[in-house]
Amino acid sequence: MMAITHAAIATAGASLLLGTAQPLPLALAVLGSQLPDIDTTTSIIGQVFYPISSWIEDRFPHRSVTHSLVATVSIAAVSLGIGAALGDIKTAAAVPLGHVLSCFADCFTRQGVQLFWPDPAWAISVSNPKRRIRTGGPAEYWVLSVAVALLLLGIWLAGAGGVQTQVSQGLGLRDGALATYNTHAASAEVYAEITGVWADDRTRADGRYLILDAVGSEFVVTDGQGVYQTGKQLLVEKLTTETGAAMTRTTQTLTLNDEDVVSRLQALRMANPSARIYLSGSITVDFPEDVQPTMLPRQLPAVTVTGESVELQYCELKVAISVLDDQWATGLVSVLIFR
Repeated sequence: MMAITHAAIATAGASLLLGTAQPLPLALAVLGSQLPDIDTTTSIIGQVFYPISSWIEDRFPHRSVTHSLVATVSIAAVSLGIGAALGDIKTAAAVPLGHVLSCFADCFTRQGVQLFWPDPAWAISVSNPKRRIRTGGPAEYWVLSVAVALLLLGIWLAGAGGVQTQVSQGLGLRDGALATYNTHAASAEVYAEITGVWADDRTRADGRYLILDAVGSEFVVTDGQGVYQTGKQLLVEKLTTETGAAMTRTTQTLTLNDEDVVSRLQALRMANPSARIYLSGSITVDFPEDVQPTMLPRQLPAVTVTGESVELQYCELKVAISVLDDQWATGLVSVLIFR
């Protein structure tokens, strides 16, 4: 097969099997796909490494030792060893993967390969010579086209979290939804498409909700009217996730040391004028009896008073400013900011 066909097959396989669209592993897969043809001086890699290819060419038939599983194992030992030392096994695996895919592809050509060298038997996938692929022939261009299509599919799947994530998403499994959220939450809006019911009266709650946070295997979500948690206010039958517009999600800690709460919260709002801000944490206030939170039906309790403590749970900044007016407090508050 042509070098470009081997490269396309290897990169398609790497993107699908390793779940990556990163340039480095794809480039290493291309390198691995060219290594079998180092046994001939007429190949591109053979011309680049002419002394090595000339030495091999003088001693071994074309498509023998370098097209074998022995060569794949040897390459894997070196590549994975380097990958282990650098702490990136997945990227290193692209080299032997590209090599073995290239060898397997050559089994469909007229000559075949000595896949099980030093056994001299030739591995040929099609018994009828007329149905085997001829290098540069029409059949190879069909293979090249399919490989490019699979490469594009692999890149798309990798950007969407990989094959496993897409299958999990299609089945509505929580692992796939969590994988999508964890991959994209820092840089984009992530929405939950929920099929389910409200916990209080079992009426339908189907809809599209913006995910604010993940709590274990559950999500804290909002529809713009309130904040809810799956497994509590929302009982989910099926949940899938999808990304939306670009967005920055950051967290910071607000430390209060017997300070005026509202002045600190106002400063936070001024520093992030167009951001959506949610507060969580526990603070001790001077006059807890004056904190009068509004308990909204179906929603996650944003403000809860217990003794002198006020618990905030994904409380919108404007709500916190309203209920904590004229309070001095001590404690730590986690601030979730969406810009």
